[in-house]
Amino acid sequence: MNAPPLRHPQRYLGIDPGRSKCGFAVVLDDGARESAEVVATAEIGDRIEREVRRGGVQRFCIGHATSSGAIVDLCAARWPEIPRSIVDETNTTLEARALYFADHPPKGLWRFIPRGLLVPKEPLDGYAAVLIVERFRRGQGQT
Repeated sequence: MNAPPLRHPQRYLGIDPGRSKCGFAVVLDDGARESAEVVATAEIGDRIEREVRRGGVQRFCIGHATSSGAIVDLCAARWPEIPRSIVDETNTTLEARALYFADHPPKGLWRFIPRGLLVPKEPLDGYAAVLIVERFRRGQGQT
């Protein structure tokens, strides 16, 4: 009896463009987060290339604000076969705080401080990139 072929999960690359740094996320088709990180803008092409080589990239989901045109052009030139969607990223940084603190809940006495008064220990750009993919997958904010 033959086993069914292994199905590789489809992956969405989320990019929150910025002048000096970009949020970068890989989200699977079931919504699971594979990565959320911050990448120097000068290195974003190499980071995307590593994920494209791994395979299964379904789409680029790119935030619409700062420097998005350059990222869209980069993706279109280097990976024209992979579809690109521009996604409204309004308030993703604010929403990224909540996602960050869900992953890194405060401990000890810090847990009694309202989350709005706490400062995350790392940039939130990677979490914003996750939210950009989630918005695309829900069909929200596409331009």
